[in-house]
Amino acid sequence: MEDLSEKIVFITGITGFTGVHLENFFLSEGWEVFGTTFQKSENKNHFLCDITNKGEIKKIIKGLQPNYIIHAAAISFVEASNKVKMYEVNVFGTLNLLDAIIESDIKPEKTIIVSSAAVYGNIGETLSEDLCPHPINHYGNSKLVMENMIKAYFSKFDIIITRPFNYTGVGQSRDFLIPKIISHFKERKPIIELGNLDVYREFNDINYIVKCYYNLLISGIVSETVNICTGRTNKIKEILSFLEKLSGHIIEVQVNSKYIRKNEIEILKGDSSKLHSFIGDLSKDYSLENTLTKMFNSEN
Repeated sequence: MEDLSEKIVFITGITGFTGVHLENFFLSEGWEVFGTTFQKSENKNHFLCDITNKGEIKKIIKGLQPNYIIHAAAISFVEASNKVKMYEVNVFGTLNLLDAIIESDIKPEKTIIVSSAAVYGNIGETLSEDLCPHPINHYGNSKLVMENMIKAYFSKFDIIITRPFNYTGVGQSRDFLIPKIISHFKERKPIIELGNLDVYREFNDINYIVKCYYNLLISGIVSETVNICTGRTNKIKEILSFLEKLSGHIIEVQVNSKYIRKNEIEILKGDSSKLHSFIGDLSKDYSLENTLTKMFNSEN
């Protein structure tokens, strides 16, 4: 367990989906919270920053001297059209952060760098950290390049690389699958276009993800790569069925080939045993039904 006498956490991407939930949780635990955003914010603890500009991120790091860091800023939408920007942010933005930490002469107690389960690609089994990654899209590849680069910094300060599997929750963009489906039910639309309904995927709760990050941050674990997952999977069909019961609305599903990926595997789930060995099993407090209900009943 780390010394938490000075509880100052710095979160990149603090106004993004994950960042907002991280900030709320750490504030509720009595931490001082600061972070970067790419949009202007009224919050004095939010700093407008382009992480692809090392000078900007270095100035903030040197001024704050945070003792805990979570790097969540990224272009995370797999179908993002600007591939060059994706690499600039996900790879070189991370490099800028790491170099800014070193050049500012600080040594944080712990830094978490958020990667993605997308690095595994379509391996087709329960995915453990021991498997050789094989990404199949630019997002996954950008994260794998980032991971390989980060390992050169393991000897310089304490870092954990996390590989979160699919997660969702209140406030997530409708560009993502679950918010898209829920918005169609809330608006009682007659038709929705989707891809393969018979694949199994993890759909974990953002609050579970945040608790995992928190517990890893204050743990003694360093120089590790760890899945953030539950190993619990559901079909899209099951989600549709639950939302039909919850909303009292029946929706017609039209399968659109543009949403079906080539060589799509049937089951994609993570091996959570390493995570559980580090922080215990926190997943028992969360269920997909509760997550979907909260999202459906929210104003967002």
